[in-house]
Amino acid sequence: MSDPSTPELVWWRDDRQRWDALAFVPSPDDAAGDAVNDVHAEARAAVLELLFADCTDADADFLVYLLAQETLMHQTGWSLTESMGLAALLVAERRRLPDVFALWNAKNANFDTMFGLDSELLFAGGVDETVAFVEASDDPARDGFMRYVSGTSLPSNSEVRTRMSGLRDYHTA
Repeated sequence: MSDPSTPELVWWRDDRQRWDALAFVPSPDDAAGDAVNDVHAEARAAVLELLFADCTDADADFLVYLLAQETLMHQTGWSLTESMGLAALLVAERRRLPDVFALWNAKNANFDTMFGLDSELLFAGGVDETVAFVEASDDPARDGFMRYVSGTSLPSNSEVRTRMSGLRDYHTA
């Protein structure tokens, strides 16, 4: 298959250059208003649904890419879409410490994402491990993340696992 409008996972997994067909692209028809429509939002949401049903750790970089595109889309307005929540969950489920910054950027995309994306997702790699990783990082987002965690009660690892399980159940329903 070579048609990106038919999003079968094997097609997307086969060639990273195809991911560009899922990139955030503002609609040329949008007037200068409050929200920007994304030309590829529906295709990206469809691929995220497929990944939800059949995702492996080998998809981790693809998931981070999709989350970054969702983040760009959400930075253009006020909302929290199902696809953003799903992308954040799928990235968190890989439990890779460096992905905390992609999750942090997603959480900070707008007012709705800050309060709507569960903070437990940030700690999927382990609460102490995540804080130590961020603290030792030179990523530009480090200071903002550290201010955030210093001003809030950190979840336990058990609370993180429970919340992620609940989010998976929510998206399954």
